Amino acid sequence: MHIKEYRIVLPMSVEEYQIGQLYSVAQASKQETGGGEGVEVLVNQQFDDIPLFNGKYTSGQYTHKIYHLESKVPSIVKAILPKGSMAIHEHAWNAYPYCKTELTNPDYMKDNFFVRIETIHLDNDRGHTKNV
Repeated sequence: MHIKEYRIVLPMSVEEYQIGQLYSVAQASKQETGGGEGVEVLVNQQFDDIPLFNGKYTSGQYTHKIYHLESKVPSIVKAILPKGSMAIHEHAWNAYPYCKTELTNPDYMKDNFFVRIETIHLDNDRGHTKNV
């Protein structure tokens, strides 16, 4: 397993960032969806009593999306890739300011492709907090 940590200092508050993030995700989903391509939302529901980040966050919004990427690759690549290889499943637990996202490709790569992204947004922190 490979773990990489990035710390990005933003020139705004956590609340301002959340508003911008929600808007940009909604706009991108709207622009990329249509004709069987883009983002397919399978589940979008509240969750409770799911311990995240060592139990610090337990409620928020759960989504299961499928990103259909066939139109994003050249036709020669589409011709050689098997069916299902260009569908990425995203499971996300958004308990803002903490979010856990897992990306998989269960139709083709099965358990051989798994990416977990954990994000925490801290207010009034300039990247100095240890073990975030």
